[in-house]
Amino acid sequence: MKESDKKRFALTADLFKAIGHADRLAMLERLAEQPWCVCDLAADLKLNKSVASKHLSLLHDLGLLEMEKKGTQVIYTLVVPCVIEMGKCSYLAVLNERKKRLAG
Repeated sequence: MKESDKKRFALTADLFKAIGHADRLAMLERLAEQPWCVCDLAADLKLNKSVASKHLSLLHDLGLLEMEKKGTQVIYTLVVPCVIEMGKCSYLAVLNERKKRLAG
């Protein structure tokens, strides 16, 4: 295997690990609609602010989000919206397959 493939697979695995958490997926969906500050997003999702901040930091470090500080607030914006479409497509495909198996 080429070194470039190894790096690509490792980054893709990191992406799947990061989005493999229900709270982070919910955050990404909200951020696809509009930018959010940590405090408002945490409140909307009924999460502790420090927990939400850690999740957002991980998604930011991976490169899915941009972060802007406005005074004491930190505003996050989704910069890789295709991750939402990938999730929806995967969900619908798996759901459809499960329905076929149950019907058959």
